[in-house]
Amino acid sequence: MTDRRPDLVLVMTDQQRHDQVGYVGATPVRTPVLDRLAADGIVFTDAYSGSTTCVPSRTSLMTGLFDHRVPQVGRGEMEQGTFTVPHALRAAGYQTALVGKMHFTPIRADHGFEVMRVCEHLNAFAEPPEAMAELDHYHDWLRSEGLADWRFEVAGLDPRRYPYATATHPTSWVRDQALDVLSARDPERPLFLVVSFPHPHPPVNPPDEYAAAYDPAGCEVDPGSDAVNARLPAPFREALAQADAPHRRVHAASLDRHREDLARTYALITQIDEAVGVVLDRIDLDRTVLFFTSDHGDYAGHRGLLRKVPWIPFDDLARVPFFATGGPVVGGRTEAAPVQSFDLAATFLDLAGADVDLGALDGDSLAGVLAGGEAPADRVVLSALTTGWPMARRGSQKYVRGSWGSEVLFDVERDPGETFDLKAIPGGAEAVAALSAEVDRALALAIPDLPRFAPTPDRR
Repeated sequence: MTDRRPDLVLVMTDQQRHDQVGYVGATPVRTPVLDRLAADGIVFTDAYSGSTTCVPSRTSLMTGLFDHRVPQVGRGEMEQGTFTVPHALRAAGYQTALVGKMHFTPIRADHGFEVMRVCEHLNAFAEPPEAMAELDHYHDWLRSEGLADWRFEVAGLDPRRYPYATATHPTSWVRDQALDVLSARDPERPLFLVVSFPHPHPPVNPPDEYAAAYDPAGCEVDPGSDAVNARLPAPFREALAQADAPHRRVHAASLDRHREDLARTYALITQIDEAVGVVLDRIDLDRTVLFFTSDHGDYAGHRGLLRKVPWIPFDDLARVPFFATGGPVVGGRTEAAPVQSFDLAATFLDLAGADVDLGALDGDSLAGVLAGGEAPADRVVLSALTTGWPMARRGSQKYVRGSWGSEVLFDVERDPGETFDLKAIPGGAEAVAALSAEVDRALALAIPDLPRFAPTPDRR
């Protein structure tokens, strides 16, 4: 390769909690590949996603901006030609490729990737799949293999059982497509590659060879975990009660099923971990900076809830696994200062020397931290600004605003379960006012003046 700038790789999952990785300890989840990568790199223990739901968080990862600052032509639909990291990296000479899920609308929208091999959760889109003009590449591939698309074309399918061979599972498909992209890459150009696995987001359907990897009896779901909500303001308690959505609640009578679903979730994560190991065999980490994260978390039985609704940015949802590794990274470290997971956008642009005003972004470059520096301990990080539950954290203090003027203040170091509202303690009102002002400041920010881009030529 003639251009010695580092290859830039983002490996990500969908709806994986910050503590569903082996390297955090005290978890039954087995992720030996990710554990090894994390040990060789720098783990950001307190990283926050841009949002607690899929599309806004992915918009932030692709732009380095809060989602309300990105031009959109519809709800969650980024305007094509607007600023994105892949557009800017392509302009800087990088080959850009996406494999897996990114939840663009339309599915194959042009946001700067020269190569796209997309696999989505089709039922997460506003339109039913049969009404869409164009589906994803995984659909095309299934059809080419003579298989009906199990996601919507197979009647009566058990959502917890994958119906085909392991080689056709989305995780296997993303792995194999990533290998193809790496084999066909342009050796004269540095590479920006996103490998985005659609799981462990439901359906929790690992292939049969993985489905029994975890004993449900060892998967903890506490039927009384909703007790932690008792001291929160009424609007929070009402949202968490999910009275009109009992399927989102932990039920004592359904604990066996809840534990089985958690075991299947862990199995999906272990399957992804193995797939990452295969892909890594084709990546020269000595000249690569690789980030790993997830778009957001999952309640997973905590607070009496399943999945990700309501989108309140408790650490269950807003905090995500996040580490960087590779040859240019001074590794073997842990960084506890809060960061934004979409800081990777500014970091990649910085490392690539892209012609972008990084000061216009909402994320900060972590290039200096990767080189051995420390992240500022007093930085304010934010999440979920457009979900109705905006959050701000500085140090150990975390503020969340709810409906009807409700607010909570937590000390997440002394109270990691986010149980006690500290507004009324000495200094609480001042902290609430300061962090509330940070939320208002961020919400008032306009769309920044960043470059626009012509259509990506020769996309495939």
